[in-house]
Amino acid sequence: MTSFDQHGVVIRRRELKFTEEDGCRVSRPVGPHVGAEFVSVDIVCIPHGASWKPDVYRQEETTAIVFEGTGTAQVGDETSPMIKGSTAYAPTDQQITFTADSDEMTVYFWRAVLPEGRPRSAAPRLFNTVYDTSKGIHKFAGTGEIAPVESERRAYMNFPHWPGNGCAYLCINSGMGAPGNTFNIHAHPGAEDALFAMEGSGQFFLGDQWLDMEPGDGVFARSGTLHGTRNPDRPGAPELFVSVGGPVPYDESLYRAAGLSPELV
Repeated sequence: MTSFDQHGVVIRRRELKFTEEDGCRVSRPVGPHVGAEFVSVDIVCIPHGASWKPDVYRQEETTAIVFEGTGTAQVGDETSPMIKGSTAYAPTDQQITFTADSDEMTVYFWRAVLPEGRPRSAAPRLFNTVYDTSKGIHKFAGTGEIAPVESERRAYMNFPHWPGNGCAYLCINSGMGAPGNTFNIHAHPGAEDALFAMEGSGQFFLGDQWLDMEPGDGVFARSGTLHGTRNPDRPGAPELFVSVGGPVPYDESLYRAAGLSPELV
């Protein structure tokens, strides 16, 4: 981690510290130790044939995204093959298990305690992919904090796990930006955001500056902190810059901006 201030934390994958836990390598860049109130993030490297199945996850909502490698994921009694970009959602009281069949599978886990009394879905979608375009925002102009630059081309954002497919609290979005595309600077009052670059190099905005990001890098934005993403139109820009994460608790304004109901189904 290269910075820790009133805006949040900048996370550099090359600087992560890992410990050995249950046969896997684990790093925890986001959690109470950096002042996070609602969300934690675990980065877990699972070797071939090994499984990651922490009991503590059963007490929380958990959303997971595969960054590298292949394997399988199981949530409750349902199992799905996993490749890069695959996602899994585990409601509270459901065990989630990842097993690697490649040399190593790297999975990012977002974790949050579901507040008491908050409604839950009877049949949430458990598996998806960050590339699912069935629901999302295609021209996001922000939430009012920073006026959009009209000359900017807008990135789009998919909703792999959101209230419309049964995610009760810890939703995950995936931003997709071609060269020159920006997902406008915005904030989530009352919600934190843990955001990571998954594919391609690009930039994240945090607080008051744009930061270069490589795959596996990320930021933790404190409640109400300005943030955004872009794929600058410059030599060597990737065809697609993919960022993943989401505000916790989820921000209803994102779904309304997409013309969707924020109600849990």
